[in-house]
Amino acid sequence: MKKLTKLLMAACFIMSCGVTAQAQGSDLDEVIVNADRYKNSLTEDQNYAGGYLSEKTSLGLQKDKDMMEVPASTMTITDKAIKDFAISGNNEIMDILSLNPSVRRTTSPNVVSVRGKYTTASQMNVNNIPGMYSNFTMGTNFIGDIDVLGGPSLVYSGSTTQNVIGGTINYRSKRAGLKPLNDVRIKYTGDSNFQESVDVGRRFGKDNEWGVRVNALTGDGKLAVHGEKLKNRNIFVNLDHYNSESSTNLLLGYARSVHYGGNSIFQTVSSSATNYRKLMPYLPAAPDGKHNLNPSWAYQESRTWLMTLNHEQKINDHWSAYLNAGIMRNDTPVNIGGSSMTSILQFGKDGSFDGSFKRALTIGASGSTARYIGAGLKSEYDFGFMKNEFIAGIDRNGVSNYTASSRTLGTYYGNLYGDNDWTAPNLTPVSTHLGSKYVTKGFSVMDTMKFLDDRLIVTAGVHHQKYQSRSYNAKGKMTDNKSYDGNAPVFGIVYRFTPDFSAYVSHTETFLGGTAVPTGKGYANEGQLLDPAKTKSNEFGFKLKKGALIHTLAFYKTKEPGLITTPDLYQKYDGETQYKGIEWSTAGSIGNKWDFIASIGFNRYIWTKNANSALNGKTADGIPKWNGNLALDYRPNDNFTILGRMSYIGKSHIGHGTYTVPQYYRYDLGVKYDTAFGKVPVTISAMCYNVTNKKGWYTADQGNQLLAADPRTFMISAEFRM
Repeated sequence: MKKLTKLLMAACFIMSCGVTAQAQGSDLDEVIVNADRYKNSLTEDQNYAGGYLSEKTSLGLQKDKDMMEVPASTMTITDKAIKDFAISGNNEIMDILSLNPSVRRTTSPNVVSVRGKYTTASQMNVNNIPGMYSNFTMGTNFIGDIDVLGGPSLVYSGSTTQNVIGGTINYRSKRAGLKPLNDVRIKYTGDSNFQESVDVGRRFGKDNEWGVRVNALTGDGKLAVHGEKLKNRNIFVNLDHYNSESSTNLLLGYARSVHYGGNSIFQTVSSSATNYRKLMPYLPAAPDGKHNLNPSWAYQESRTWLMTLNHEQKINDHWSAYLNAGIMRNDTPVNIGGSSMTSILQFGKDGSFDGSFKRALTIGASGSTARYIGAGLKSEYDFGFMKNEFIAGIDRNGVSNYTASSRTLGTYYGNLYGDNDWTAPNLTPVSTHLGSKYVTKGFSVMDTMKFLDDRLIVTAGVHHQKYQSRSYNAKGKMTDNKSYDGNAPVFGIVYRFTPDFSAYVSHTETFLGGTAVPTGKGYANEGQLLDPAKTKSNEFGFKLKKGALIHTLAFYKTKEPGLITTPDLYQKYDGETQYKGIEWSTAGSIGNKWDFIASIGFNRYIWTKNANSALNGKTADGIPKWNGNLALDYRPNDNFTILGRMSYIGKSHIGHGTYTVPQYYRYDLGVKYDTAFGKVPVTISAMCYNVTNKKGWYTADQGNQLLAADPRTFMISAEFRM
């Protein structure tokens, strides 16, 4: 009743104040500027499924590609889907990515699983520049589209200092449309979290060549989990210029967040344990997500500065040159969390468990500076019997990571099924020092040939890179230095039987060495940089447009060296892991009232060829075989919309198959109402996430970590367009 009262009060406040925010239909009517072969034309985005998805995708050096012509499984999610379906709070961006069948949420707000591979935010791209997204809350208000490419490929992603194996995720910033935009939004969620944001866009100059889009946000208050509070601020400015000779886009941004009492990762048993049942007789039942394993004084503070630049210049009718550059600086002066322990659960001698646990909390700090620059040439020729698109470029990607020796704050006793509040210890921050440097230099060559009136499309390319990694101790002395080079090819064929039906087959590869053994987990070789490991993937699939519907069906098989933890606490490559999968997605509109996105993915990730033969044939820890999503938008009339979403994660295993993590599903339900305050259009929205307050566990890929599912969470907002 308290939450309901607060929601009603918030609704009255919004209605009475007339605070303006963006109306639901603003982005549907908005016209985006696209550069198409340097023609200064202003065209509408080719969106479908009610504007939730786009038919145009952007893959690194290849931009604004028709998804039907790409030899891979792709999906481009728009900001409309983020605003309508993403759970409010600290998990927004990772939650919305799971609309893609390749992606599911995992045990951290900043980590997703892409085709069974743990993928952090720092492994993602911003405006097709790798390594520009922060692992801490930046906000979603500046994101216009999200491109998701399934499968590994260095040719598409370019030189990177991070292992990008499951697939490439790219965030595109919002750009100014032809129509002036003046939006203000207010949102209430959780227990008492208020958020206000503004979105302003203008085009000016001759033929509207120049554009500016400003997004700013401020939020503060308690979330739905006991003791959890999020304070965040950001501002992003996007400047663009288009004419018949060139196109330029510059993004500048700053974000700061302080996240108190974040629901912590629950470490069950160590991956190196030999007798799991002795340590944990059975997997405990999942708690209510409103309970917290962290005290309210445990927090993460993060500050991020970001700049990306994309420029393309016409040389003549056939050739152009491009330049991509970016820099991202992140400082995390305080990061309080729980360390992993061999046994944190307190079972009775008779095997009973009342929820008691113990855990050590530590305070740490970190930081990083990532820099990227790439340049090259593009050409387009029509030889009559063949159209040819050629790209050649060089790039450099470097990152300096700063770390700290964590300080133990104490060992605390709590209960999994209750709220945990402990007296705060000394929280004096620790200082950071240079921990590692990674530099990758490479070049890419890619050629796309179109035959038979564009029905047969052949793509071939290779990325060569030289990688150097260095590690340093607290005194600044270099402790490890490795260097190597290698090639990662790509090959793909698309055949369009009709303009609306195509089939494709592809082979992609990626590799990156220098994977660092994690610190703070007791590994004897912690901090050591492992040798390079190459991943190869084969895929084929089909794409079909049928009326207002688009379907994609993909089959893939990927192999990579296996990363294991030995009983004597060493982490190393051993044997091979294989993952095979099937993905199906369909989206579109049914009549004039229904829009939907539906997807389902199957992934079998198994160990093979291990020295420890007992693991061979077993499914890797924490990887469900099935996951699926269904998002619906129903409009009974022009002013009223009903929203619904179902998320499903199948059962998985941890402890090398010792324990079964049950399947989990979540239902979200909401409404939107379009009205006007005077001459100002407004959309009032209300959403309830996890309507049934379903309890469950999220699992980590190839690990024994768990995270309790989000509790029932309410959100209400008003979006006005001036």
